[in-house]
Amino acid sequence: MYRFSKRLGGAISADMGELKELLALAEATAAEAGAALKAHRAEWSVIEAEHGREVKIDADKRAEAMILAALERAAPFPVISEEAGWVRAGAADYVWAVDPLDGSVNYLRGYPHCAVSIALLRAGEPVLGVVDCFLLDERFTGIDGAGAWLNGARIGVSEIAEPAVGILQTGVPSRASAASMRAFEHRLTTWRKVRMIGSAATALAYVAAGRGEAYRESGSMIWDVAAGCALVKAAGGQFRIEGAGLDQPLEVAASNGRVALPD
Repeated sequence: MYRFSKRLGGAISADMGELKELLALAEATAAEAGAALKAHRAEWSVIEAEHGREVKIDADKRAEAMILAALERAAPFPVISEEAGWVRAGAADYVWAVDPLDGSVNYLRGYPHCAVSIALLRAGEPVLGVVDCFLLDERFTGIDGAGAWLNGARIGVSEIAEPAVGILQTGVPSRASAASMRAFEHRLTTWRKVRMIGSAATALAYVAAGRGEAYRESGSMIWDVAAGCALVKAAGGQFRIEGAGLDQPLEVAASNGRVALPD
């Protein structure tokens, strides 16, 4: 049990050593959930609900239950998670943001871009993150101020400074508005290439690893992007998250810091 996790209602200031312990916890938790998702993909790929283009499958809830139990045992901060919503909600400096399976349709169809995503927020700001792309055996980890890693090897953002020669990672979520779609169309003409891989967490991790230069999406939720944004910052980039609250749709932009944050 992390001792500072007991003081959820007060001012909490974790030092870097404590944050590294919490990253290790998040990494181990994500690895366990990812291994289970990989091993049980056949039997867990059962559609439980469909809402427009959103699909909920058995795997989402199974992985979430594993993650929430692990975090509760070791560091019981409040959690905001895709399936359960708020868990232990209340005034706290630290909050876990969990997407147990980012890219559910990809998982269902065997498209490998899906991930377990776990982040820690401090005063609403992502400070550490894990994105476990379990079907590709790639696990991205990072702490703001300490660095970012892929399977234990240090990674960093790219040096590309012009959108005309860069790659933009993006998506078209079900919450997108007409205005955001017009902005999306403009981005298609600004960047050399635009990639939509169906997993916001993975797309942001790719920016952190220098595989793309920027990320932009409208209507994302905090559990979709928190871990990936923490990775981008840890790897030397920057991000912007705007919205009415942690449980509301967000405007999210990230970049390598050489190109401007996409509008």
